[in-house]
Amino acid sequence: MDFFFQIFGYNSGMISMIFIVLALLSNAYFVALHLASPGTFLGTFFSFSSVWFWLSVFFALLFILERRKILKKIFDRIPRKIKTTLVALICFFALVSGFSLFFICTPRKGKADGNEKARYVIVLGGGITKNGELTDSVKNRVQAAAFYLKRNKDALAVVSGGKGRFIPCAEAEVLSPELASFGIDEYRILKEDKAKDTIQNLVFSARLIAEHEKIPLSEVLASPVAICTSDFHLARSERIAKRLGFSDVYGIAAKTPPIFVLNAYCREICSYIKLNLRILLTGKPKKIE
Repeated sequence: MDFFFQIFGYNSGMISMIFIVLALLSNAYFVALHLASPGTFLGTFFSFSSVWFWLSVFFALLFILERRKILKKIFDRIPRKIKTTLVALICFFALVSGFSLFFICTPRKGKADGNEKARYVIVLGGGITKNGELTDSVKNRVQAAAFYLKRNKDALAVVSGGKGRFIPCAEAEVLSPELASFGIDEYRILKEDKAKDTIQNLVFSARLIAEHEKIPLSEVLASPVAICTSDFHLARSERIAKRLGFSDVYGIAAKTPPIFVLNAYCREICSYIKLNLRILLTGKPKKIE
């Protein structure tokens, strides 16, 4: 950073402008997320979207410190070793995030011509409103699943999602009639209403299928399975599925509403890194027994 200042100079006015613009943009995006998802807790302090609010506070604080000529004094007092370490950590995180984003954007997707013949389609829940209604993102998942199921009439669907802390009922109870409304026969839809996260979605769905079909769990894991979820969530879902023992799995991508894309992919990068750290440090999740 010192090297940067030596080359380009220290322009306090420009730096202040950058900070205030970033603060305003972050806050505006936080408000936009909240307005775009009425009836949910997406735009509150109980979700990842609160990051944008705290970023706006952080940049506003930097703006105030810079305008009062305090920021550079604080920066100059930090030992060079600490500054070098911080820069190295930031660069390392950026590199890991970049690799994670690459994998997130390159899942194994079902082909447009529908040649794959999945025996089972697992539709992952992604949140309902406090009034028990599906969000736009989840509606897109159901629509994508219905389109696939209409082309593959022998496939069985599992809608998966339990009851969260702030919602009135299990997601599966809302997903099932929504999927049926697209013309999918109810006998083709199984409801998994206990899962709290993606790992449980897949574990409980596999067990439910085995119980319903009266077949060994190993046969379910060896069968071709399609996971229907939002585009940003596919790669992590597939990685978890393979860790759990699914041997032939691919994704059905549902589009994410444009306003949520930035928030969704930033959150997914953190979740993908967290998953890989969990695998590295604990070896979990492991194959379903």
